[in-house]
Amino acid sequence: MVGALAQFIMRGKSQAILVISSMMIISWLLSLASLLASAAVGLPTLRRGGREGLLLMLGALPLVALAGQLVIGDALQAVGFCLIMWIPVVLASIVLRETTQLSLAVMTAVGLGVISVIGFYGLVEDPASFWDAQLLEAMKPMLDQAAQGVDSDRLGLTVRMFSRFATGAIAAGSVLSVLISLLLARWWQATLYNPGGFRPEFLALMLPKWATFSLVFLLCGVLIGGEIGVLAANLMLPVFMGFIVTGFAIVHAVCGSSPSGRFWLIGVYIALMFIAPMLLLIALLGVFDPWINIRKRLGYKPA
Repeated sequence: MVGALAQFIMRGKSQAILVISSMMIISWLLSLASLLASAAVGLPTLRRGGREGLLLMLGALPLVALAGQLVIGDALQAVGFCLIMWIPVVLASIVLRETTQLSLAVMTAVGLGVISVIGFYGLVEDPASFWDAQLLEAMKPMLDQAAQGVDSDRLGLTVRMFSRFATGAIAAGSVLSVLISLLLARWWQATLYNPGGFRPEFLALMLPKWATFSLVFLLCGVLIGGEIGVLAANLMLPVFMGFIVTGFAIVHAVCGSSPSGRFWLIGVYIALMFIAPMLLLIALLGVFDPWINIRKRLGYKPA
């Protein structure tokens, strides 16, 4: 079914625009569909170049805008969400197409996330207060029920704490979505034009050493504390997404190199559902990998 969808997308511009716009509209009910929409933009871009991706975006936007106006009453919001999702995927796909280096494409997505955090801090005088107001307004119905058992003081404190890091958290979520869509588009491309080519490319993913230096630099900023520390923490969140994806590549490579690898891989994903700190451990695999080549030390041999 996945291969059939990829084939349909590559059949022509009209088919691709149909998939892109319909998946984005469906995402208003099923959020994961937005990943398919972005991947449907990325696949033709990887195959035919940035001009193709731009044309597909321009073709799909009016349809999504019309649906946005009719369904949610806000065409501008619908278009804005599309651009936030599609532009980074197109840019990362162009980098991957031109360089054939998945690590550079990942760093492109991460870099765009970092730029978005810096840009938001430049446009909004007090990001924490902005998100605090937004979140409190969204949660007002829950706060109004305080008399029915909701601790409004504790909830308000939690909201204020999250507001300090909401900018970075939203940027991190966007980066992760872009990376998932990019990898899905690359998988589709390999399925259609280079069978078996995606797996070794993904399993060999390793970020450059300078990326770890940027993480250390930001960590020093966090340790300074104050407003600088908050900004550094917000910048670290999208950076960590690149290392998390790399960490998963390491986990898949190591597990795939043993006869019982599938069992261990399933165990890792099940554990992630119940032990959230494991995600940090997986990110640390990506951080240390450029220096100690974890895959090689644990016996992974590229095919």
